Amino acid sequence: MQSKPGSRGRVRRRHGPPRFIRMNGHHSNTVGLLQGCPVVTSGGERIGTVDHLMVDADTQQLRFVMLARRRQGAVVAIPWHTLYFDSEKSRLVFYTLA
Repeated sequence: MQSKPGSRGRVRRRHGPPRFIRMNGHHSNTVGLLQGCPVVTSGGERIGTVDHLMVDADTQQLRFVMLARRRQGAVVAIPWHTLYFDSEKSRLVFYTLA
């Protein structure tokens, strides 16, 4: 894909079916249970809450958890495979290899 002159390096999206589907609480009970769930680091520091989920349109598999961060007012994508659910404390834990 090439950018339009004067577009400051922005890449234009191709038309076609979407790659990901945004899922909110009204789509599924499971999504509703995760929406608003706290997300913490492996050390227990709160980093935000689940805003919505992104599902792969082709495979229908969960790919990203979109994390709402109040302080920055931003939404951040976290890959689903980097999270696990701590059922004892009802929260998602984000872990990375150090």
